[in-house]
Amino acid sequence: MTDDGALASHRLAGCLPILCTPFADDGALDLPSLVREVEWVLTEGARGVACLAIASEGYKLTEGERDEVARAVVAAVAGRVPVVVSADGAGVEPAMDRARRAAALGADAVMVLPPSFVKPDADGLLDYYARVGEAAGVPLILQDAPQLTGVAMAPPLWARMADAIPTLAAVKAEGTPQGATISETRRLAGDRLALFCGWGGLGVLDALERGAAGSMPAPNFTRLFADVQTAYDAGDEAGAAARFRDELPFLLWTMQSIDHSVAAAKEELRRRGVLASAHQRRPAGPFDAVARAQLARFLDARLAA
Repeated sequence: MTDDGALASHRLAGCLPILCTPFADDGALDLPSLVREVEWVLTEGARGVACLAIASEGYKLTEGERDEVARAVVAAVAGRVPVVVSADGAGVEPAMDRARRAAALGADAVMVLPPSFVKPDADGLLDYYARVGEAAGVPLILQDAPQLTGVAMAPPLWARMADAIPTLAAVKAEGTPQGATISETRRLAGDRLALFCGWGGLGVLDALERGAAGSMPAPNFTRLFADVQTAYDAGDEAGAAARFRDELPFLLWTMQSIDHSVAAAKEELRRRGVLASAHQRRPAGPFDAVARAQLARFLDARLAA
């Protein structure tokens, strides 16, 4: 964990993949596979890693397992890039506890969804994020995923939060239309908030054109999003677009649902020898025979390239 929050927030840029949480076939945590996954995404061009998020199946872990995963990721990264740990809850106190633990375990930043069981109003959201941010004491990333949480937030509220919460460093935008949201947030908050393209990175080209700092895709797409951003940052917008088109059909297929994305990422990493198993804890949406065959064809082509 860095002692300099400004430095940590400055380093939050580029492709920060959401790590899968590996499980053995019996559902037990598989930390050796997690360490291999960290090394693999760093080799693929990740400029940070995120764990315990929705696409990490973080909601399927016990509190003790959450700490094991965070500890293992921080140790594997060993300070080479920032580590973002998701730390949210249905109430303020559980989220504060998770945020404190994440920071104590070495997280460089915490990423926090809003409460969604009881949906707060704007003042309630500001209070929630202010208290979680203070508890963590490291840079705070607000995760906006209205299609999953049912909680509506908007750039005026984020700009208000940026004024009121010293640790608020970034917003991961997953709602739609994402591009207009990024532009409006930059207009209202200026450079006080970094913006990240979420929802699998489907809108990354639009997001980068509007000044996004980076993306948070599934881990198996790390190389794609690292390449796209490298080309875009170098002024090669046509090259970035062409690179994105290369893998867009598979990316679109995976983003039919969160379970599609997680299952596809785990199976690809299993076939690459990174994960020992593609197991997902229950509940998980099963693939039918057609979907399994489609995934196999996509992965056959990717691994043969």
